[in-house]
Amino acid sequence: MKLLDNILDYLKYYDELELKEKLKIIGNKIGSKILFYVLVMVILISDSKIPIKVRLVFMAALGYLILPTDLVADLLPVVGFTDDIAFLSYAISNAREYITPEVTSKANDKLGKWINNEADEAEIVDDEVL
Repeated sequence: MKLLDNILDYLKYYDELELKEKLKIIGNKIGSKILFYVLVMVILISDSKIPIKVRLVFMAALGYLILPTDLVADLLPVVGFTDDIAFLSYAISNAREYITPEVTSKANDKLGKWINNEADEAEIVDDEVL
């Protein structure tokens, strides 16, 4: 899979501020389930109990999401995010054992805050993690 061949390249694109900006733009397009898993990955990246290899894969997947040019242009309707979602799905599938009820709860809380705030000003709530 070409995505995985370039994992180190995608790591350099991961930046939490850039991710916030990207999610402001594409949040409605990728859907709440994908957004939930993005939040799960951000939470797990900051958890020192998670193996570094897993955290690096998360950072690469999120870096790929941020990347302005990727395999399938994000501007294309319907198929534009398929490659991004494939990489995010691969990353999250490697971390199922680390997704605890506490992590799920935190991600759901953040998602709820974002959705409620989005109705007001379309901004991601700025607190400790996204």
